[in-house]
Order: sequence, then C-alpha cells, then structure tokens
Amino acid sequence: MKKLIFPIVCCFISVTVSAQLIKPKTETQKKQSELDWFNCSFDQDSVYGAEVNKAYDYLKANKKKAKKKPVVALIGTGMDVEHEDLKHAIWINPKEKSNQKDDDKNGLVDDINGWNFIGGKDGQVMETLTREGEREFFRLKDKYADYIFDGKKYYKIVNGKRQEVPAPENMEEYNYYRYKVMPESRIGGAYGGLQLSYVIEEYVEKFDKDMKKRFPGKELTVEDFQSCYDPKAERDSLSEVAFMLTAYYFSIYNTDKWEPVYQNMGKKSVETAKASYEEALKKYGSDNRKEIVGDNPLDINDTHYGNNVLLTSDAATGVMKAGVIAAKRDNGIGSNGIADNAEIMTLRIHPGEGEPYLKDMALAIRYAVDHGADVIVLPEQNSIYPEEQKQWITNALKEAEKKGALVIVPVWDLSMDMDKDEFFPNRKMNKEEELTNFMVVAASDKNGNPVLNTNYGATALDIYAPGTDIYSSYMGDTYQKGTGEGMASATVAGVAALVKSYFPKLTGSQIRDILLKSVTSRKGVEVEKGIRVNDSPSQDLFLFDDLCISGGIVNAYQAILEAEKVSK
Repeated sequence: MKKLIFPIVCCFISVTVSAQLIKPKTETQKKQSELDWFNCSFDQDSVYGAEVNKAYDYLKANKKKAKKKPVVALIGTGMDVEHEDLKHAIWINPKEKSNQKDDDKNGLVDDINGWNFIGGKDGQVMETLTREGEREFFRLKDKYADYIFDGKKYYKIVNGKRQEVPAPENMEEYNYYRYKVMPESRIGGAYGGLQLSYVIEEYVEKFDKDMKKRFPGKELTVEDFQSCYDPKAERDSLSEVAFMLTAYYFSIYNTDKWEPVYQNMGKKSVETAKASYEEALKKYGSDNRKEIVGDNPLDINDTHYGNNVLLTSDAATGVMKAGVIAAKRDNGIGSNGIADNAEIMTLRIHPGEGEPYLKDMALAIRYAVDHGADVIVLPEQNSIYPEEQKQWITNALKEAEKKGALVIVPVWDLSMDMDKDEFFPNRKMNKEEELTNFMVVAASDKNGNPVLNTNYGATALDIYAPGTDIYSSYMGDTYQKGTGEGMASATVAGVAALVKSYFPKLTGSQIRDILLKSVTSRKGVEVEKGIRVNDSPSQDLFLFDDLCISGGIVNAYQAILEAEKVSK
C-alpha cells in the first residue's frame, strides 16, 4: 500500500477476493475450462491453467502413489471446517482434544483445527483491524508529528504560532516517519493537515495584509491575489504551498472575489482541519484489540492469547482458497482441488479489513512450523514493516526454511514495480543471506496474461498463477467464482502440496526451485501491464520475462517431471 496523492489525503486500496454466485444448474452446463480452469492446460483446453489434470494423468499412467498428506497452513482469515467439499481435508491437531484443556501444553486451549490469533477468551473475535500505518503513526506521533519542514528549516506550532526548532535528533527515524508512515496513515495525513492549517492561516493573513496595503480601499479579486506571488523572490516552500491551496479555493467557491476565500481559508482553516483530524481518529484510530484480545501486540513473548473460533464473518476467503488447494476431486460437487489429500490448517490473523499485526503473523508462522506445516500461505505483502517487528517475521521465516516448509505470499494490486518499491515480507529480509524457501506470487488470467494491476518485479516477483474467475467452495456448502491475488497464491500452494504428496523428501527450498524451473514459459511474449507514473496509474507493454523471475505460469505437470529428476 502506497502513497499520498496529496500530503493531507491518504488513498487506501483494499484487495480482497471478489465472488460471483454460480447457480447449481449452471455448474453442469459449463466446461471445467470456464470454472476451475486452474486445473486445465492450454494444449487441451485453450486456457493457461496450471496443467493439474495433465499431472494426474501422468501420475496415474505411471502408477505413482501419493506418499504423504501435506499440511498447508492458511494464515489469514477464518474457515468453515464443516464444508461438504472440504471436511475431508481439514487438519486435526493430533495432540489436542476438544475438552477445554490445553492437552498439548502449548498455551492454547482446544486448538483442534488451528487458531484464531485475534480472538478473546470469552469467544469474541475481532472484525476489523487498524492499518500498520496508523499503528506506526501513534507509536511515533509524539516524536515527529509536530515537525514542519520548509526545505531548509524545521518548525513547530507553539500556542498557535509557527516557531523555528532544531532538526530532529534521529533523522533516519524521522525520514522513515515522513516518507513511509505518513503516506500510509490516514490519521497521520489528517494530523499533518492540521499542522499545515496553521501555516495556511498565517500566510492567508499575510496575503490579505499585503494586498490591502498594495490596493487600499479596493474590493480585492483573484487578479489582485496573483500579485502575492513573486517568482523572483527567494523560494519559500511553505509560502508556495499556502499560495497554491489558497488559489485552489477560488475555484472551490466558484468566485473571483477575495473576501469569501479569506473568510474560509484565513478564519476557518484550523477549525476545519481539527474536525477532519477528530473524524479520522474516530474512524481509524482503534480496533478494540485491547478490549477483545487483551495482549500486548508489541511484545513477541506475550503468546498465550486468542481462541479457537474459526467460523467467522471473513471465513469465505479462507474457504475459497482451501477449495482451490484441497477440494475433493471428481466427487460430482463443487470444483476439483489441486491436491485433495492435503490437510488445511487455519490460522486466523486477518478479518479482511485493515492489516494484520506482525506479531500475530510471526507467531502464526511459528505455530505452522511447530505443527508440521509443509506449505505456509501468508496474506498480501505490505510496504511498512517496523524494524523490530520485521525481525520477528524474519526469524520465523528462517525457522520455516530450516524445517523445510515452503512459504508463499501474494502481491498487492497496486501496479508497482517491487524492484523499486520494497514490499514485505520478501526473500531478502534476512541480511545475512536470502531466504531460499520464499515465493512471491501474482495472478494471471485464462489468456496467460498478468492481471493488469498486480505488482511486478523482474527480481522481486517469482511466478504468476491462475487467479481470476476461479470457481471454488464457498460458505454454507455453496460454490462461487472468486478473483484475487489470494486465489493465485492458493493455486501455487496447491501445486506445491501436490509435489510434496508424491515426493515427500523434497524441502520447501527445493520445491521453490522446481516450481520456478517448470513454468509454462511466457518468455518473449509481449503483454500489457498496469504501471504507476508519478504516482498516477498508467499502462505499458512488457516482455513477460521482465515482470517476474520465472518468466511464466505455475505448471503442475512440468513440476512433477522436474521433481522426478531432482528426487533421482
């Protein structure tokens, strides 16, 4: 998530799985290549699926038998563990019983199918989360939020007046706040607007005084206002900002007269900004974690919290991902999962609104690793990772690598080049050496093209995977079509689980290498891609191999062939 379009206004883009209901009678009329087309292949079905059916045909023809039930940990939203097409594939903690006791002595009571890290002891669950930008704003507000910088000097508002102050002592942290946190915090943007309003009020008074001195007794107009800008004068960035905003208000009020602009800009600027800040505080300032969960989200050692409630209002997203990965194949209902012998472990850290707490994510990764997960799927990447909390995630990912688990994370739909703008987590988080078990995934469509607005990166993005108009399981034993980066990450997770099923000795690092080598190659193909130019959306043409490391789309059939070679 990035960036401020205007210093006082933050733009938030929410990326979720969108769903379209498929009526049961339609299901039998449509081809698989129109529904769970991720199973299909271009040579047989004319869609760029993951060639899952082709992989099963090969395994059957060569009398290959699955040797393992891989565990796939879905870290994100809730789950419907009773869904008719998924209940065969729900992970069960072998050391825990449903008896309101902590049988396995891990500090979590009745974690039968996973855990809800944003739940309370009384069965309550969090329905919304704040964003990391807001949380970082509150953490750093007292240090840096009051600074005003004009390009040369620093100021603060003292008793309603601008006063010069020394530069911040920790410039690195200040720049992190200014250039990373502020663009992501809607509350921070409103607070910055409040500070700026004092400056605007100051300059509007100055403009008014200068004009009345220059044009005594005259009814002042926009033409008179233009005289307040002297292109030959020494540059004063604050004056220029105030002049630009004031000039803009002539068009807002649809007038060429100075008085209405002066009365609203000069007299009501601070009052209006205060109201905007209070509104932002009320709307984005709290998610009631303290009241519901009761832990300290900044203490990684505070681990005994949450509950086992997985059937939550956001569970539909998890159910759809689980369907792609492990829905029962060829049972006449729903769709065919890629690896229906996989077991789905659910670790809830995200209700679908806001952004996960990094502590929850780190502990969820550790839970998955400690309970034998072979594949771990994370929520979308983020652009803000506070340094200490980033280390929590890095340590957890290193442990996953050590234990042989593959970790998969989807990108955001922001049309951003991740080689230029860093998103987390990524495989370079470990300063000592790159993670070898970590995959970043973006969505492609039936025609083998990248989804227009996905993030991309020749060295930061690993692979593309089917992620649009995908038919899968849904709440209440129903089935729907879904679109989103999460569906693409589920497709890759399913293929990884399929490989692990037949080649259980392969590590997550080996499977990542196999998936990258075995793609449906799109190298040399020119495709249209959304980009950002000066923070505005645009489009351009790229060669597919300039968008990601593998230069292609995940391919289960080729992955099985490659896994055979590696295993031998």
